Amino acid sequence: MGFFRRRKETLNEQLLREAGLDPAQALGDPQPPPPLDPPRSVLARVGVPDGSRVEPKEWDAAVAVAAPGLAGDRVEFTTIPNGDLIISDEAGDADLSPLAEAVESHVSPPYRAGATRQDGDLWAVGAKRIQVAQVPFADGEKLELAKHGEERQLRVDGEQADAAVPPELARLGEAAGDSFYVEAKRIDGDLWEVRVTAL
Repeated sequence: MGFFRRRKETLNEQLLREAGLDPAQALGDPQPPPPLDPPRSVLARVGVPDGSRVEPKEWDAAVAVAAPGLAGDRVEFTTIPNGDLIISDEAGDADLSPLAEAVESHVSPPYRAGATRQDGDLWAVGAKRIQVAQVPFADGEKLELAKHGEERQLRVDGEQADAAVPPELARLGEAAGDSFYVEAKRIDGDLWEVRVTAL
């Protein structure tokens, strides 16, 4: 025998009923949420939307440093494990060593850094630790590999790719578990900044 509990009338519903109004019409019948579209891919199924992922905003280190001779107002660079700087955004070709040295008192390579001119020669520099891997892959600037159960999908620059999955990328993911998401952004040549997430 089933058990049924009568729903108690709320004060609002009681007042509406006493005023001669239909509480269901006045308050509106709750509508079920619209059905979700079926996921289009393995990446969608594990929660990775099409397009770029959101970048982390927090820095592992942030410093102010005097750096005379730099042009422009913004500089972006990545320092790879051997200490070399790979510059991705700079006006001119000035020496960025003062910026790198300032953050390296707090963060060791490899890291990604951004610097913004504050006033005159004063710059604010933020650095975020990163993982770097050597992945031979000629195409694209961004790779995404997702594995969920037996399904696996590779995207190159946001588009599904039929290319063979680079073994190095697969090994990085498999080290995190059976289901994973790996995002790789080219730094230079075969060097990639990678982020691995276990799912």
